[in-house]
Order: sequence, then C-alpha cells, then structure tokens
Amino acid sequence: MKIVFMGTPEFSVPILKMLIKNYNVVGVVTQPDREVGRKKVLTPSPIKQTAMEFNIPVITPEKLRIEYENVLAFKPDIIVTCAYGQILPNEILNYPKYGCINVHASLLPKYRGGAPIQRAIMNGEVKTGITIMYMNEGMDTGDMIEKKELIIENDDNYDEVSKKLSVIGTDLLEDVLPKVIKGKIKRTIQDNEEATYA
Repeated sequence: MKIVFMGTPEFSVPILKMLIKNYNVVGVVTQPDREVGRKKVLTPSPIKQTAMEFNIPVITPEKLRIEYENVLAFKPDIIVTCAYGQILPNEILNYPKYGCINVHASLLPKYRGGAPIQRAIMNGEVKTGITIMYMNEGMDTGDMIEKKELIIENDDNYDEVSKKLSVIGTDLLEDVLPKVIKGKIKRTIQDNEEATYA
C-alpha cells in the first residue's frame, strides 16, 4: 500500500507523522523552499523538514499542473493531502486506486479554500471543525467522508484553534483511512448552495 502525502505548513505535520507510523509513505510533495524572515533565509517547509527526518523522498514542484509526472512516478495507491497549497490536476486525481483524500480545516461546504481557520475566527463562528473528503478538480468541492466539530472558545486565537484542529484531523484520518481502503464509507455530496469561501 503506497501512500503519497501532500502538505506544507506545521498544521499538517502530525498527520504526516501518523501516516509514517502506520503506513508505507513512499513520497511527500510540498511547496518549494521559501525565503523567511528579515534575512530572507531560504527555508524548507515544515513538511519537507519532517519528511527529511524520516528519509522519505520529497518533491517540491513550483507548478504541479505542469510538473505532475514526478508524483505519478511514486505509483501511489492513495494520495492524502492537507493544506498543500496547490490544486491537483486531473492526471494526479485520477491516478490512485483509492483516490485522493483531503483533510480540510472547516465544516464543509463552509469555508472552502486556503484560510478556513482565520476566516471562521474573523467571522465570529462558535464552531468549526475538520472535514475529510474526496478531492476533485474544484477547490474543496469533493464528496465528504467524515466530519468532526470543534467549539471555538472566546479566548481562542488562530494558533490555539489550529493546534486543536490539527489533533482532531490526525485522529479522524487515522480512524477513517482504513474504512476508505476497505470501501466501507458513505460519500456525502456537498450542498453548493451553502458553500462559502476562505
């Protein structure tokens, strides 16, 4: 069972570590190294750093839509993404036997897109959560597999909510992934009328 993981920020690290512990992660895809801080030090993403700790091959395509062949070269049976930061082309979406699934930090169809935690807090939401979903060519528009809610406390900030959701996402994926592989899940189509974007 070959898994490819695609992610970038610190939020995604516990998920990658859980996959490494329980599965055969054959490759990691993350955003290219970026300049950080005043001195503009070229720095690998937290996901790249984690993959390197475990000696897992890493690729960092600037434009995944063009540079997708290296992902397919891993021959993944399933692809798991979490806060990767690029849209996956159909060549990747259609390749894995068990599909591509995403761990998204909102209760879809609310807050599709790249900043769901920030937007939920800014809008004064009383709850948010994690949605595990199948990916398609849209931005967080695929069929949902499972959700788990988190109450946003009055004194919560972005860091607090992010840490809590990272733990929830890791635990939920650990529970859901074996069911995905065995085909024992129910797919729920998102209601586009309720969709909002972050």
